Amino acid sequence: MQKQTDVLIIGGGFGGVGAAQKLSKNGVSVTLVDRKNYFEVTFATLRDVTDPGRLGNSPRKLYSDFIDGTFIQGSIESMNDKEAKLTNGLSIRFKQAIIASGSRYPSLPLAKSNSAFDYSERNQEIMNEHKSIASAKSILVIGGGAVGVEFAGEIASAFPDKDITLAHSTDTLLDNMKPKVQRKALEQLTAKGVNVKFNRRFTKDGNVYRCSKSQESLQVDIAYACVGMLPNTEFLKAELPGILDDKGFVKVDSLMKVQGYENLYALGDCATLDNHKHGYVASVQGAMLADALLRSAKGKKIKPYKTPPFAVITPTGTDSGVAQMPFGVTTAKFFVNLKQKDLGISNMYKIYGSKPDKLN
Repeated sequence: MQKQTDVLIIGGGFGGVGAAQKLSKNGVSVTLVDRKNYFEVTFATLRDVTDPGRLGNSPRKLYSDFIDGTFIQGSIESMNDKEAKLTNGLSIRFKQAIIASGSRYPSLPLAKSNSAFDYSERNQEIMNEHKSIASAKSILVIGGGAVGVEFAGEIASAFPDKDITLAHSTDTLLDNMKPKVQRKALEQLTAKGVNVKFNRRFTKDGNVYRCSKSQESLQVDIAYACVGMLPNTEFLKAELPGILDDKGFVKVDSLMKVQGYENLYALGDCATLDNHKHGYVASVQGAMLADALLRSAKGKKIKPYKTPPFAVITPTGTDSGVAQMPFGVTTAKFFVNLKQKDLGISNMYKIYGSKPDKLN
């Protein structure tokens, strides 16, 4: 079976949906393919898991309920510069394609599910994980990046009596952030009773977790490894292996074009475009690329991509956090609450011309 489209978008994350919505609203024939049948505001997942009553199912919404173009649920098996083949036998021919297949955490599937591709299945997966956390007395969070810091804080807020350890491999949290952000995050987590251990690399060793550096061992009820993000680009290796770098990211130029091709583009977590792997940045990239394609079709000049100014707000629980703004670092509630209010759910759906589903 074969389908034809002007623009094929592979991946329905922040960047893919951002591009799809803008192109569709401007009359372009767009087909969005994702293995899930739902969009998810993934930076709300950690709070949703620890305290599902606060957000309910609002981070997730069926693509069919708000996508303006054509949506197809399926997995891409392989593609070239003219055609993409799905595992279900469908072939999609295109004039242009946007690779926005995102990333995953192999060791932390709750962040981005590797198996729950149906809306109701994902909601149940969130509830099941919540029950596991609720029943545990001691929890180890491995990795002091943004995901680990947020997760430790969310657990501590929802379950203040639990024994929570956050272990990080270097001597500061949030390695890529400014020193003041690192200090404030540590202070806030410590105030919540989180035991932060630096220069530790814990791996499972029988019934315990052992540090390869200090040989210290911990026995905990449950552990979460918040490390090791990988791009979802395996489907490109069969026919387009040359577009991938040694880490599996799609090589692109400043116009988001895949190197060596005039009709292939890539953005977001799976591309080399920007070191800032953030949902909001990906959504901006999607809208910018859509605008570039529309301008190009009219023979207008296209500007190269530059990282947009944006705030990085790191919650350390439901009542604290630190914001790295373009003008400086602050813990003022006004700025922290830009994300804390509903973790950006309403804002993201507003960008895409929709609204989140009601709490249930």
